[in-house]
Amino acid sequence: MDTVMEAAARALPSSLPPPSHDPPRVCDLLLEAVVRGHADAVWIDPRPPAEDHYDLVLERGGRVVALGEVDAVTGAAVIARLALIADLDLTRRGPSTARTAVASPTGRTELLVTVRPGRSLRAEIVAADDARGPRLAAQPVELAPGERVGSYRIVAHLGAGGMGRVYQVEHTTLGRAYALKVLHRNAAAEDPEGPARFLREARAAARIKHPHIVDVFDFGYLGDGRPYLLMELLAGASLAERIADDRLEPRLAVAIARQLAAALAAAHDAGVVHADVSPSNVRVDADHHAKLVDFGLALLRGDPMRLSTDEPGDMVYGTPSYISPEQICGQIADERSDQYAFGAVLYELLTGAPPFEGATLRELCLQHVRAPVPRLASRCEAAPAELARTVERCLAKRADDRFGSMHEVAAALAVAEEAIVSRGWRRWIAARRAP
Repeated sequence: MDTVMEAAARALPSSLPPPSHDPPRVCDLLLEAVVRGHADAVWIDPRPPAEDHYDLVLERGGRVVALGEVDAVTGAAVIARLALIADLDLTRRGPSTARTAVASPTGRTELLVTVRPGRSLRAEIVAADDARGPRLAAQPVELAPGERVGSYRIVAHLGAGGMGRVYQVEHTTLGRAYALKVLHRNAAAEDPEGPARFLREARAAARIKHPHIVDVFDFGYLGDGRPYLLMELLAGASLAERIADDRLEPRLAVAIARQLAAALAAAHDAGVVHADVSPSNVRVDADHHAKLVDFGLALLRGDPMRLSTDEPGDMVYGTPSYISPEQICGQIADERSDQYAFGAVLYELLTGAPPFEGATLRELCLQHVRAPVPRLASRCEAAPAELARTVERCLAKRADDRFGSMHEVAAALAVAEEAIVSRGWRRWIAARRAP
């Protein structure tokens, strides 16, 4: 294949020539690939670790059908042109999505363009029909041991939460075990485009490939229209289960928090916002290895929190004990919202309870918006001042008063961990010297 035109028009596997392309031309050819049906998704991602080139990935049916590359300047310019076409604001901190119509042989075709402003710009294009996903069927598909979903056989039902059910499955040919998460019908039915939006966010998160983010291997829809994810089968329990009985020892709490901070930093660098960081969305194994799960689920909540007040927004999404003030006030979650939720989780790890508790949902949310953060030292005397300052800054009411990034949070936690270790040695020496 000699040109970008052939990569876009034919959607055949190959490599592109040296990066010397005209950004508007590359942009138009990628749009052409979706409009003519050769690709149902296009990803424009910086190539790690140097991010000095952009990968152009064309997918059909969830499988890569063409690969290409352009230099970093061209890639960023292509994304800027996509943002202009779709009328997206590149100055926004979080990902933004919009529909746009482009000319096609049959008239005009609607596309959905998403731009993610992480460490480097990223973008994806999908056909609007694919963005909607299938309609929910009247008769739901019942999954039971022995039933099959594609190439996977249901082995056992592992559990259920507010958003979906999780099953252990086995690949019928390879014999490998995985976890299959299927959304509840009420979660999928609340917003006709919600399930497809959830899959887009989950797919974006799956491309990060980080040791503390759950691996997602496949996506799809059941026969009744509900979306599912095929994920690695994780050992251990949720962090919520680990802290249900008591707080964690400070050094262990910080060790787990550093893993979560690294995971969120990687996600934010890729322009992906979790939007629902909570202990229930973290799995921890016996070796205290943590993994963050369920990206995109906050976008699908079928029971949004509704507040009867003119100050916070009428409808907000997230887990009440960890939701940021700006989300309560109706703003879209960004990486600073994840940082606030992270701070609330770390506070709970250290004290055994989240920073705010209320008799009603409205009371709890108004505390997030108005009440000062309870001092960590008053509930966890073992926490050094360095750790208390980190937690309290993550929980700042104004998003701009928090850390500049989760990388900064991770660095602050490293300093706090050193303080915990140092003071632990001093206590040990004092105990040895005692008569």
